[in-house]
Amino acid sequence: MSESKLIIPAIGKVLAKVETTPGTKVSLADADAVFFEEIEWQYESDNIQRVPLAPERHGVKSVEGPRRITWSGSTEMALPDAYDSSAAVPHPDVWIQACGFQREDFDSVSLEASFYALASTDHKAISFEAYEYTADGTDADFIQARGARCNWELALVDGERVKLTLSNGLATEASTESQTYQASSSESKAVTYYTDKPFVVNRGNTSAELVDISSAVPVVFGGGSQGSPAGNFQIISATFNGNMEPEEQRGLGLQRNRLAGAGPVTGTIVIEEGLLTNASAFDPYALRRTGAALEWRCKVTQDDASGNSTFFATHAYLQIVGVNHTDAGKRRVWELEVEVKYPEDPSDSNPAVGASPTQTFDFTEGTKGLYADLAVTNVGVFGICFHRTV
Repeated sequence: MSESKLIIPAIGKVLAKVETTPGTKVSLADADAVFFEEIEWQYESDNIQRVPLAPERHGVKSVEGPRRITWSGSTEMALPDAYDSSAAVPHPDVWIQACGFQREDFDSVSLEASFYALASTDHKAISFEAYEYTADGTDADFIQARGARCNWELALVDGERVKLTLSNGLATEASTESQTYQASSSESKAVTYYTDKPFVVNRGNTSAELVDISSAVPVVFGGGSQGSPAGNFQIISATFNGNMEPEEQRGLGLQRNRLAGAGPVTGTIVIEEGLLTNASAFDPYALRRTGAALEWRCKVTQDDASGNSTFFATHAYLQIVGVNHTDAGKRRVWELEVEVKYPEDPSDSNPAVGASPTQTFDFTEGTKGLYADLAVTNVGVFGICFHRTV
């Protein structure tokens, strides 16, 4: 009998929801089950040693100090079928908001969209519960957390799902400490996961643009023009890190977990090395030396189950701060270490990249800035967009 009550790895569920008031746990039910992979959590505490002068080695009992929940995991970018921003949210919404993004929804006769801008302040927090089932599949142990926030990394790699990795997560224990980790008898398995296809970076469905916009005539890496990259040289991959620096802030009777990122968002973009005299090639050393402003746009397009055209996009304005000259298989590549800067106004480059902390992402005829005409009002240095054409 006791063996049947052993906890089995990788058999469980995660429930999560954005909190109305950060740090105040919301009620969770099986309807709040979310898609989350590779979840890791620890219920930690500080040990306070008591070491009085004693005639033998120290043996006085210690005291448990402050407690916290640390956590991490990953998820994928996906949209509900026939996405309607007034009726549903993008599938990873709770996780995107947990790491500092603020969402705006848009709908018109031609589109449904949700745009997330990486905010500096006024961040959301989430409540979550992670369940692990017993060997007989009837009961579970679970951790419950509130005020949860984390750092993020977004990876765009050919042949892979668009993945969001959450790291350095912090959360507060339950208001009644003994309820933070507990057992649940006859725990329900009645959860439902979406069957919608996640966005996958594949040849033919992905458009990536890295554009030197510092000169009078913008230069698109790999050739072509803004909005129509030729891809003569390939952008191999791109990874961005929010550097959100989650921080536990404690006081007398109070605790909160804040995102305290003070430095820039960073990234690594890997591109092929081409002959410098070729107009399609970049000289990363020159771009680094001059502090050239670059625009990054990447769109992954696919039809949903109902045949609607949808896309997932990322937007950022960059400066190269490091260059690694190396090889990847049978080709030479540049690994560009970049920092993300304030957006420009794409209509006239005024304000310019890095000049205005309050400049929002904007749209200019589909060739610069956003891929769709969205009146974004949330300020942020990194943007991601889910979009369906109506």
